[in-house]
Amino acid sequence: MTTLFYLLGYLAVIGFVALAYMKIKSYYKASPLHVRWELYPVPHEGAKAQYGGSFMEEKEWWTKPRHIEHMGDIMGIFKEVLFLHATFEHNLKLWVRTYPFHLGMYLLMGGVIILLGGTVLEIFGLSPDSWLMTVIGNVLNACALAGNFCIIVGGCALIQRRLADPGLRRYSTKEHYLNLGSFVVFGVFGLLAWLANPSFYSLAHDFMHNLLTFNFACLNSTLFCLHLLVGFLLMILIPVTNMGHLIMKYWMYHDIRWGDSPTAQDEKNQGKIPDILQYKTTWAAAHIAGDGQAKTWLEVATTNPAAPKKED
Repeated sequence: MTTLFYLLGYLAVIGFVALAYMKIKSYYKASPLHVRWELYPVPHEGAKAQYGGSFMEEKEWWTKPRHIEHMGDIMGIFKEVLFLHATFEHNLKLWVRTYPFHLGMYLLMGGVIILLGGTVLEIFGLSPDSWLMTVIGNVLNACALAGNFCIIVGGCALIQRRLADPGLRRYSTKEHYLNLGSFVVFGVFGLLAWLANPSFYSLAHDFMHNLLTFNFACLNSTLFCLHLLVGFLLMILIPVTNMGHLIMKYWMYHDIRWGDSPTAQDEKNQGKIPDILQYKTTWAAAHIAGDGQAKTWLEVATTNPAAPKKED
């Protein structure tokens, strides 16, 4: 049974990486050329972003080389991921619920990364009693306590919000409640394991060390094992459910929201357009002169819906 537990851990890690790769690959393969949002400011505009401007305000911009402030994009993503800046600005009632939830995940993910680094150093000779490992132990214990608590509070608050808000309730599916509920259960087992054991860090350290050295030793905490089992499940669920935005955040912003490369200066987009114009649409809306018949986008784009109809 102990061997099976560790095998599930390996499968969860492999499954997460494989499914995340497949999701990103399918995005590149299946996503059509998106229509620009035209939402400014765009962070990579540099100084112009301060007032919502863009390179297109310059005279004859198409004749000039573009200068993109990549640091602006990096800081924009950083601010959005770590602080959910857009949610704070536009939906404060949701932010006070979702930010604790996300903060809890960040704390636990950060703790795992720190633990992984420390364990690797220990395998290569660092003393378990060194000051660095002591610091890592204290940091991990703090991250585990705060992280699990925040996930429980934020997860329950988000479930309550979906149930109480008529708009959200209308569009909430069983998948949403399953995802949030799974995280809450994960946090509850983690918090109970933290409270019931002398050191959460010792349990986490032993598991990580055993996992990296293929030593399938028993962990002396049922609560901690249940915490990890739910964590294994979440690693598989995240890439295949709406929680997948965790791994797609970069592309959702960098490629879609902030993608403003002019077609005339983008050979990749130029190569996509001829194929996209051949896609079929059967829209019957009057504003595109639709009659319910299959037309290509090229036909739709070159038809004037306001033109008088020819009489038979």
